[in-house]
Amino acid sequence: MARPAKILEETKTYNLLMTLDQYDRLAAHSERLQKTNRGQIAVADLIRDAIDVYLEVLDEDVNEED
Repeated sequence: MARPAKILEETKTYNLLMTLDQYDRLAAHSERLQKTNRGQIAVADLIRDAIDVYLEVLDEDVNEED
């Protein structure tokens, strides 16, 4: 059985090189969050969430410059 889609819009795959420490820390947070939430929270979910937060800040900076 295939995994259900978590992203309901067009996607792009990107390979990311990160340190082992970064991955291990994200994996630990993922495990902790899965215990307190009802759904699966993967390292990739945390990375996507972090990207969204970062993009919001960058977009605000651009809007303030205008």
